[in-house]
Amino acid sequence: MDATAPASIAPGRLRALAARHRNFLIYAVIGGGAVVLDVGVYALLAVPAGMHPVFANTISTFVSMIFSFTSNSILNFKVTDRIVARFLSFALVTGIGYLVSTLMLAILVDGLHVHALVAKGITLPVVLILQFTLNKKTTFAPSAERTPS
Repeated sequence: MDATAPASIAPGRLRALAARHRNFLIYAVIGGGAVVLDVGVYALLAVPAGMHPVFANTISTFVSMIFSFTSNSILNFKVTDRIVARFLSFALVTGIGYLVSTLMLAILVDGLHVHALVAKGITLPVVLILQFTLNKKTTFAPSAERTPS
């Protein structure tokens, strides 16, 4: 065997790995769609429409939140019990992300004069990590894990 040949992953192992991380992979795809929707709406409102970045961020965040919650509830985690409580939890997590991104946008755009689209791009990784962690532990946790002992 050639020592420089790349190691191959058996198809069975790859399928097992994908199955083990199924929710994360679907969450990432849905999140990617939500980001495209968020940034698209934000870009249309902030640049050609001339809306202030903070107001554009408010609208784009709300639109992407509805898309992401619905998609994750139905397609990914398949949890439709306690839908109102889960939506409120998701909205709270989104609200926390919104506050973080809005504060960052205000500092970047108004304080440091960073272009609105570049500033939005800087906020995305911070908000992604924050919201994934909070949603995983609260919003989409199985009902039994959320019940007080």
